[in-house]
Amino acid sequence: MNIVEKDWQWPYQLTERTATNYLVAHHTAGPQMQDTDEIWQEHISAGDDGIAYHYVIKGDGTVVRGRPRYTVGAHAHGVNFESIGIVLEGNFQPGYDNYVQPTAEQITSLKELLGELKGIYPDAKVIGHRDVSSISGNPGDATACPGDTLYEMLGSL
Repeated sequence: MNIVEKDWQWPYQLTERTATNYLVAHHTAGPQMQDTDEIWQEHISAGDDGIAYHYVIKGDGTVVRGRPRYTVGAHAHGVNFESIGIVLEGNFQPGYDNYVQPTAEQITSLKELLGELKGIYPDAKVIGHRDVSSISGNPGDATACPGDTLYEMLGSL
């Protein structure tokens, strides 16, 4: 799998992750073809130390590396210290004006990426961001992410 590398300058020292129990799927809830540098800047503006996710899958299926795979993410409060975050560009929650289906290219790339990651972390469970609140036990971690459409697909990936 070809992964596009970005030359982002992390403003802080990233922490190494010591466990990988979850592979967490997300959606950006935004455009399906967004500049990943814009996502980086949105996260910096929100007070994060750079892009929160480890991987971004664009609408055309291109996979862009976010955080280094071995570091703690900032994508799923409650499991960041034990997970890898994968975000697909687009809003996959029906009922919103900008709702779209994941593209076939995104799903193909997600399957390939999950296969690669499961080869490295065979015991890691694939979950949606919405599953985190039941794992953390914190109702404040509840979310609709990665949208109903993508969430329903996760079981078949």
